[in-house]
Amino acid sequence: MTIEEYKNDELIAQAVSRNIISLEGDRVIYNIHQKKSYRLSDPEEYVRAQTLAFLVLEKNYNPSCIRTEVVVPRRTPEDLADIVVYRDRTCTEPYLVVENKKRTISDSEKRQAVEQLFGNANSLRIPLGLLDYGVNSELFNVADFPPTERITNLIGDREVIPANYGAIPEYKYIAGPNNNDIKPIDAKTLESKVRRSHSVIWAGGKRDPLQAFDEWSKLMLAKVEDERHTPNNSFRQFQIGINESAVAVANRIHQLFSRAIMSEPNIFPEGISINLSDNKIYEVVKILQDISLTDTSTDNIGAAFELFFGSIFRGELGQYFTMRPLSRFVVSMLNVSNEEYIIDPTCGSGGFLLEVLLQVWNRIDKEFSGRRELERIKNDFALTQVYGIEIHEILARICKINLLLHHDGHTNIEGDKSCLDINFSKPLLNRGNEIFNVVVGNPPFGDNIKDHDEDQLGANNFSNFVLAEGKRQVASEHIIIEKSINLLQNGGRLGLILPDGVFNNQGEQSYCPQLRNFLIKNGKILSIVSLPDYAFRKSGAQNKTSILFFQKYTTREKSLFEQTLNESLASKTEELAIIDALTAVRYRTFMAEAQFIGYTPTGILSDKNDLYKGFEGGHLDEDQTGTILGEYRKFENNSLSYTPGMQDCYAFDIVDIWSAHPSHRLDPKYHLFKVQENQNLPEGWICKKLSTLMERREEQVHPEYTPEEYVKVMTLSQTGDIRSRAAGKGKNPPEWLGMYFEDSPSKWYRAYQNDVVFSSIDLWKGCISVVGEEFDGAIVTKEYPIYRMTSDEIVPDFLAALFRTRYYRRAFRAITTGHSNRRRTQTIDFEDIDVCFPQIKIHKED
Repeated sequence: MTIEEYKNDELIAQAVSRNIISLEGDRVIYNIHQKKSYRLSDPEEYVRAQTLAFLVLEKNYNPSCIRTEVVVPRRTPEDLADIVVYRDRTCTEPYLVVENKKRTISDSEKRQAVEQLFGNANSLRIPLGLLDYGVNSELFNVADFPPTERITNLIGDREVIPANYGAIPEYKYIAGPNNNDIKPIDAKTLESKVRRSHSVIWAGGKRDPLQAFDEWSKLMLAKVEDERHTPNNSFRQFQIGINESAVAVANRIHQLFSRAIMSEPNIFPEGISINLSDNKIYEVVKILQDISLTDTSTDNIGAAFELFFGSIFRGELGQYFTMRPLSRFVVSMLNVSNEEYIIDPTCGSGGFLLEVLLQVWNRIDKEFSGRRELERIKNDFALTQVYGIEIHEILARICKINLLLHHDGHTNIEGDKSCLDINFSKPLLNRGNEIFNVVVGNPPFGDNIKDHDEDQLGANNFSNFVLAEGKRQVASEHIIIEKSINLLQNGGRLGLILPDGVFNNQGEQSYCPQLRNFLIKNGKILSIVSLPDYAFRKSGAQNKTSILFFQKYTTREKSLFEQTLNESLASKTEELAIIDALTAVRYRTFMAEAQFIGYTPTGILSDKNDLYKGFEGGHLDEDQTGTILGEYRKFENNSLSYTPGMQDCYAFDIVDIWSAHPSHRLDPKYHLFKVQENQNLPEGWICKKLSTLMERREEQVHPEYTPEEYVKVMTLSQTGDIRSRAAGKGKNPPEWLGMYFEDSPSKWYRAYQNDVVFSSIDLWKGCISVVGEEFDGAIVTKEYPIYRMTSDEIVPDFLAALFRTRYYRRAFRAITTGHSNRRRTQTIDFEDIDVCFPQIKIHKED
């Protein structure tokens, strides 16, 4: 016998997938009471493998209660019982003995095998004996007949073996009205049960978090299969009967799952199975058996899973999950209707798509109230107009299950594909560009995509992207933004959570200025909302993010923009030509900065929320006064007459935004600070640009030229204190001697007393100070720009105190660029800061 023949047997294959049997090299291994290994080429072994699989999978006997090659008392040592099934896990109460023979057996060999079987059964005092030779089998009642009887005690073939020792289970939950059926439950109870069921699988971290979620999803699909397809007056299969073993329950759940993936082939591929022990499956069924997911209201499911997903998708899994308050806000700002087609090109666990479903369904409930076709309209929207793409195969399945449990919307998820590909299984996605009315999401950022990367691009290549053409690699968020805009129909809208570097990075090598150019040439910046630093801290990320709301130009707007741009380019630079084109399509942009976003830095939901007012299930308050959503609705209603009702909200002319900074930065924290700058200047104070009070000192030094001399190296703390940089710590040399600077990759600069020095990386955290006498002549790297005073209008000590105030901390934060925890301050922005101070006589007295 070959390993292929074993795998081609349906029962053996199932037993292998359940890890009851293993096939390794030339050995067949039985994972039963005692793990045993035998030569798989033995014809009798093939039959034994079939029998063992049958006993476990068809007759619900626990593998832990089965032994092979059992020594038989009072018989020759070589005479071993092929299989013995016991009543207990300690294998002391034998119930059934099996004699296996090869499939081609003569009559005399068969008679000899029967005698072997009876000899073993009598010696072991076992009531039932089975002779199984593959093509046929014979079951004997040994206990209730004389020792020599071989005919009247033949009670049938192996199908007659009682399942689970003949114990007939009783079932509590029976499907249908007027029966004791499973019931819908409230959100709190559901969340508790779902969390406990996942905890059983996760096993305190013994299983990979994403794999644990995948297995959990399989059991949820099996439960939905049972709820949808069990006929009235039949027992629910996703339950534990009285006197029913874990093996029996697990067998039934495996069968449910097999049926489910046939009816839902777009969720799990054919051939996949549940990879959990029977006991794990039993425990999960025990927790969930009494509840109905399909009959529980969408609101309660939404509330329960919002808490569950929010707590599970932390740390390692945080990258796959956007907290519900953010996705709810994005969708509410876009005001999606049931007539629109929506896609999340990097849908992760499905949070944005779920929010689209909930909000549109709520809108349909209001707009079509009392109509007979209400449910059909909701179902049509979910089944035909909501799309998602997810490159991670397991995550795509979790997304589909998430949507399925919320009563559908899972059929149009394209799994194991990148949104940058051009070949998809969903016909609508294969139409190319300009398909959707709305794009939503939180695309991954921080990765670089290389041309011809098949995983990320599929059959696509960089020549099809404006932002990637001619490059060897491009930031993932840049190319996904371009793809998202390409997916939009003219006039379509998108809402994407993006790193702040997209909006404010200035270096040409970052390609962020080019991205902003692309945005402004292809549509309107409707709004940008800045999120607090902690928005994604629960997932271990320190990235500063903002939300971009963008509308692709209509055909008329696109034509007007391009015509004006091309005409201006004939006599002007591109910079000035873009200003002319923006003037032609002139519009205003709403900007806001949120301090509170509905959850704490640790991810715990909170009532403090600047974004919107609402409650569970995607419901939003009608009155959004005092929220950013409310301010945006006012702005949308009449952008020209909009007057801010909240401190950190403002509407800007797009030409003013584009002209405000040489790099055309778009971040709200910058523009909101600039519009509020100097508004509350104390009487008698004056303001001057920092560049008129001091200038950059760039006195480069070469300590390596004097190798024996000690050098004083300084560093800055976030409290503004200057201290000596510790030698011998981290990558620092053991001593600050000139000789250790020989191979230093950094450039070093000297500072003097009364110079201003700051950290270009951590200025926004407070790392700025005035050099005192102790550090006169100390050196720093180029990461610490040095400025010398050129004006006597302000005293250095007063300046040091001024820069430590809350106002200037906010100012420095506003001018930083980038999105990581190491955001930079560009010298051009530092020098453009307004320094406000009283006359020198007054602040000297102070």
